[in-house]
Amino acid sequence: MEDTPLGRVVLIRKEADKEIIKTYGEYEKRIRAEWSSFRASKVTEQQRMDAASYFERLFMDMFR
Repeated sequence: MEDTPLGRVVLIRKEADKEIIKTYGEYEKRIRAEWSSFRASKVTEQQRMDAASYFERLFMDMFR
């Protein structure tokens, strides 16, 4: 919901219209920059495989 603080942050992060982004203030630009930085962080294939193995074991243990 865009009328909540979390909803507003999500809207700022997903905005793609360059004209709207130009009107953003310092706060909104900081939110976008932090999100872009987070999304750009590289996850190795080994980290993905480790996470998949972890969840596989977790679910197997849940249903034993």
